[in-house]
Amino acid sequence: MPAKIYRAMAAAVAALFLVSCTDEESSRYPAPRRPFGVREALHPGHWRGQIGTTEVDFTIDRVMPGAVAVRVSGTVLRQANRSLQASSVDNYFYDRPRTCKTLADGRSFDCTRYSGMHIDNGLLCGVYATPQEVYRPCLEPVS
Repeated sequence: MPAKIYRAMAAAVAALFLVSCTDEESSRYPAPRRPFGVREALHPGHWRGQIGTTEVDFTIDRVMPGAVAVRVSGTVLRQANRSLQASSVDNYFYDRPRTCKTLADGRSFDCTRYSGMHIDNGLLCGVYATPQEVYRPCLEPVS
């Protein structure tokens, strides 16, 4: 068999092998959603994600001129200085529904501990500040 044909066949087999591996892996696990840095119009919806040691559910119930109506609840994933026998009720929290002021841009809002909350590529992003930590979460939409 001439060397040219042998090299061409080897190259074709290698190309098929590479395509079969990469296509299967990339289609099985879609890339995670990332913010683009563009603030979208505020709208009602439900978002979920981790902030520190807490899984947070953040719901925008209604968008009004100058304000948004929100509800925040969640589950503490790991509690500091608590025994392992603590009940699951102790791990869950919810805030009363509240109204938060929209900022001058009309596309973001501030609430207690949450500031600059905005929607970016479908994610609810902003800053969450405690006396000890500052987080910059981007919560995923809940379908």
